[in-house]
Amino acid sequence: MKIFKHIVITVMSLLMTLPVFSSPEIFAGLHGDFVLPGILNGGKTLGLGGGAAIEGGVYLGNLSLGLLGEFSYSGDSGDLIESMMELKGGVEAGYDFEKSLIPFFPTWLAIRPNVAVLGDYYMADGYRSKSKKILNRKEESKGFAVCLEPSLFVDIVNLIDFSNISIIPNLGYTESIRFEKSGVLLSGQVSLGARVIFHPRNYEFDPDKAGTLNVVAKTASDEFTPDGDGKNDTVEFTVTTDADDHGGAAMWELRIYDPGTNIFYTQKGKGDVPQHFTWEGENIRNDEIQSGALYQYVWYVKSKDGSEGYVPGLISTGIMVKKDAEGHFNISLSSITFGPNSSKFDNLSKDEIARNNQLFDQVADVLKNFSDYKVTVEGHANNVSGTEREHLKELLPLSQARAETVCAELEKRGISKDRLTAVGRGSEKMITTKKSEAWKNRRVEFILIKEEE
Repeated sequence: MKIFKHIVITVMSLLMTLPVFSSPEIFAGLHGDFVLPGILNGGKTLGLGGGAAIEGGVYLGNLSLGLLGEFSYSGDSGDLIESMMELKGGVEAGYDFEKSLIPFFPTWLAIRPNVAVLGDYYMADGYRSKSKKILNRKEESKGFAVCLEPSLFVDIVNLIDFSNISIIPNLGYTESIRFEKSGVLLSGQVSLGARVIFHPRNYEFDPDKAGTLNVVAKTASDEFTPDGDGKNDTVEFTVTTDADDHGGAAMWELRIYDPGTNIFYTQKGKGDVPQHFTWEGENIRNDEIQSGALYQYVWYVKSKDGSEGYVPGLISTGIMVKKDAEGHFNISLSSITFGPNSSKFDNLSKDEIARNNQLFDQVADVLKNFSDYKVTVEGHANNVSGTEREHLKELLPLSQARAETVCAELEKRGISKDRLTAVGRGSEKMITTKKSEAWKNRRVEFILIKEEE
């Protein structure tokens, strides 16, 4: 009892003092447990059962320290105990091993060894000895013991992230070691649950803010095309930072934004910033990478003395030819910019006009490689009001005119007029109704159909 008391006091003192030297993240967790039979002195003392646990504490880098409470009940008879309820409480510590520490791990996986020291109050219904069982002298008993619980958890990280919250599902196995006068009671439990991490703050990218982090993003060529052909399928980041001049890196984060400025991908880490990092196009919503688009990335680092650095950059994607639901080759571009409510390029900036010309050049080059294919150029639009009137009166003629403008641009670049057909679809094939993703609806599609079809 005294040893257990001293351990709790020591850990609580550590929890109160460590935030002074670091940037802790608070976590809370809950998991359900399937309890395996308990073995005491070689015999099955306790049968199968179930339970639940609740925890809370702080992350200090990859180290987690916290308090743990458990409840379990076994109604499955063992050799001597017919049923038992346990209430446990104490302290725990774990350490996350993830991609920054083990390079061959996927970005969504972390392995967390964990150990807990708990006080175990139990109430049992059964027999104190085999002789009493023979005489059928059943009795209730209760007691208190110290319990040691080493565990191994598999954490699914970077899966569910919000602005200041991350939810981490986990699966684990725990071996419970309870010290009693008659021996050591061993039992295992399989746990399924989740931890919720509350980040101390959510940074916002400020392009005018000076940073201590210097990041260079490199790909095999100028265009990122994750289409599985083995060429330019990844973005390779090379990362350097002067965080060592500020006591070392405390944490880092990479954010990648889609063309609509929504967070598309995020990866966080604690401690040293990876010198090399690979992105293969995976993202938080399992969306496809858009052709001919610009994805902004931001690297963020915070050092142990509290200084921060932000570095932005752009990832440009190339033209990717994919198969649509009907089996036709298809190119979809949401990045061609037109004037407001116009089929022309009026009132556009020089950069926007240059970007449009670059896209038309690239599409024309691709179409020249499909010389025996007809091309249907479809204009698509976003229905703001959701009404049939807007679709018929405004969007159908606008999308038709925009498709004709694109055909004219391709003709200028050597694509025969006989191969091109312009079709306005208006809002009849909207991809999404979410306002934050409306940019996906404003697109031009190029459908390639072999001439004999």
